[in-house]
Amino acid sequence: MLRIAVAALVVAATGCASSSGAAAAGRAGNATVTGSVAYPATGLQGEPCSAVRVKVAEGNSEALGWGEVKQSRNNRCSFNVRGLPEDKDLTVELGVDASLKCANGAAPTVTPGPTKMKIAKFAAPVVSFKLACE
Repeated sequence: MLRIAVAALVVAATGCASSSGAAAAGRAGNATVTGSVAYPATGLQGEPCSAVRVKVAEGNSEALGWGEVKQSRNNRCSFNVRGLPEDKDLTVELGVDASLKCANGAAPTVTPGPTKMKIAKFAAPVVSFKLACE
């Protein structure tokens, strides 16, 4: 019985020590950012939801999290980034892979640009981005 308890403790400690992302950096929290990315029905070459990433960072530091982006309806992708620290100055921005192009070969424009915010504990603010081809 003691061996099982010790083995379970070792497995639990190893699992916590080898986790990745914001939790490993000691910056995990209970805040979430969620939202959508709207894109034009025509004029884009590529799969928009596969070619965008949502990055959340504190100041100029490395990313605290990368959002999971999924295809939604009506020419939209949805995303969420969880486990973010609360009451910190965070920047949320949309990155577009170079493979996503407009019909004229130019990169699509993203609005708004990087968005700064502080998120309260257990809050989940919504940020909406838009891709456009001009």
